[in-house]
Amino acid sequence: PGEGDPNKPPAIAIAAAATAATGQPVTLTANVTDDGLPKPRVPVQRTAVTDATRIQAQANSSAAPRPRGLTVTWMQLRGPAKVTFDPPGPTAVAGGTAVTAARFAAPGVYALRATANDGALSTKSDVTIAVQ
Repeated sequence: PGEGDPNKPPAIAIAAAATAATGQPVTLTANVTDDGLPKPRVPVQRTAVTDATRIQAQANSSAAPRPRGLTVTWMQLRGPAKVTFDPPGPTAVAGGTAVTAARFAAPGVYALRATANDGALSTKSDVTIAVQ
């Protein structure tokens, strides 16, 4: 993006997490605002033409489709054990928030990062959570 680009990166703020306990889900809430640019692209339905017969292409994936538009993705930066996020990939922002659950495998101090992405630009925010 150049200086004349009207798209601005999203702004993200992480709501304070409640006390975390090993093995129990903790709700992570990201509050996100954006300028609405770029506009989410509408998925294109691809078809192939063979001998004047249209054949619709089939996707061979059991994974959920990636959300379009403004999303938040969580990742673990530091911690004594693995953190599991649910959902594990990008979460669509609805009504200015994206909610993800995290489970911590062991007690300790964890550093997590949320990345808000509008499809072109992104902003990161880190949070530290103490798990008992």
